[in-house]
Amino acid sequence: YRALLSDKNGNHLILQIKEANQSVLEAFGRVKQPAQIREGIDMAGDGGRVVGMQRILQAHSDPFLGHLRTDKGDYYVRQFHDMKGGIDIESLPDAAFGKYAVACARILARAHSQSPLSAEIPRYVGKGKKVTKSIVSWSEQYADRSLADFQAFAAAIGKSLEQ
Repeated sequence: YRALLSDKNGNHLILQIKEANQSVLEAFGRVKQPAQIREGIDMAGDGGRVVGMQRILQAHSDPFLGHLRTDKGDYYVRQFHDMKGGIDIESLPDAAFGKYAVACARILARAHSQSPLSAEIPRYVGKGKKVTKSIVSWSEQYADRSLADFQAFAAAIGKSLEQ
């Protein structure tokens, strides 16, 4: 939903109200929510879970970010900014792609550093190149699996795949 709020001077504010469903990790990945998160969901609903996680991960949270629970479901509210953009990463030259990957990694690292459990990260990932080798290995295996899945899908619908 979108709600348009206007004051007497003609200033407008658009709020976006989105339904907050069960976490996809839990619903489709069979990943149990930690007890602390589960308690929060029991108290404030999935809207509370979404808002809580956004406040952890975002450098500057929306001042209108909030959540509500109704008899029809859980929701979260935020100021509406339709400023979506995108980068066609497949068309980036290697050097630009490298810079893009570094920027994404830095943003992800900053987000995780704000987590209440950030002190656990060094213990979890280890030291030296171990984590880098693990991520590269996982990524290569994931790419191989994705390609094999796509090839099986293409074969199943009778299409040939050019590599």
